[in-house]
Amino acid sequence: MDEFSIIKTSLEKHIDGVILYDNIEKEPTLKELDTAAYFARISNANCIIGYGSYESLNMAKLVALLASNDAFAEDVFILKKNIRLKKPIPLILIPTHPVMGLECSPTATVYMDDDRTVRYYSNEFLFPEMVIADAKISSFMTSADVAKVGVGILAAAVDSILSKYSNEITNSSSLRAIEIIYKNLVPAIRDPKNLQYKNAIFGASLLVGMSHSSSSLGLCYALSLAASNLTNLDVFQAMSILLPHVMEYNLTSSAGKYVMIAKALDEDITNISVIEAAIKAVEGIRKIYIELKIPQRLSEYEVRKIDLPGIASLASSFPFLDSLPRELPKNEIETILVAAF
Repeated sequence: MDEFSIIKTSLEKHIDGVILYDNIEKEPTLKELDTAAYFARISNANCIIGYGSYESLNMAKLVALLASNDAFAEDVFILKKNIRLKKPIPLILIPTHPVMGLECSPTATVYMDDDRTVRYYSNEFLFPEMVIADAKISSFMTSADVAKVGVGILAAAVDSILSKYSNEITNSSSLRAIEIIYKNLVPAIRDPKNLQYKNAIFGASLLVGMSHSSSSLGLCYALSLAASNLTNLDVFQAMSILLPHVMEYNLTSSAGKYVMIAKALDEDITNISVIEAAIKAVEGIRKIYIELKIPQRLSEYEVRKIDLPGIASLASSFPFLDSLPRELPKNEIETILVAAF
């Protein structure tokens, strides 16, 4: 609340009025989204500022869109009725830490009211007008927080590169993000007061967001979103655990792209075959894990083997699995999860 008060007081010096809306404590229900949008509408709000982490930014995107449209959240985000949407209220997002590019991409997650199952929604109207990314805001982050967020950005970058919708521009952004994380993640953990390293990580996240806005997130994010919904894992922990296993699964179908990833990780790939160079990409990721002492098994986070079929089933429902470089039957999704267990 101290941070909120500072922001509110600062804004009030320059504009007519500020309403602090903090009535939602957890992932918003559809009804809570409708209530927040109605409140913004009757208040004649002309700008929405989303401040916080993953769920806060998601909610701000959805409320900004609903507030300018006379429609219910369920109709727009779940049933996806053919509603002619109007442009949303201008949206500014201030992430308190990088969120794998989701802060600057036109995507959001929504929860069903009945069983709280997560759903994925994408629309060009979810692009924010502005993102304010400032490492000073993230001073609360522990070394463990920085590690899992940084590896989450790595995973999102790899997802974007592996997408069949990727192109030279999106690959360039994602590879640059991988280079930045590789060079700055360990220094950011060793010297947490040095904002230069953290600012670089914020920048890498924005690059990934620009990339998967035109390309797509993929298997690692699908599995992580499902795992975080059905277990006690958060999406960043899940991304970090599942990345090497997803990379191993796709190695033979995307070997050429893995060579680019290996170069971004500064791996020596001279005088070796394409497959050997691709393996170097996976090894490069695992080296980072070993140095950061990141857990590499789902079981280390008390995920139960009985949870895996449910995670696979939910992951297979997300639309961005259509972007994968090879067809992925549900039983093979379970195989990847078992390998990661």
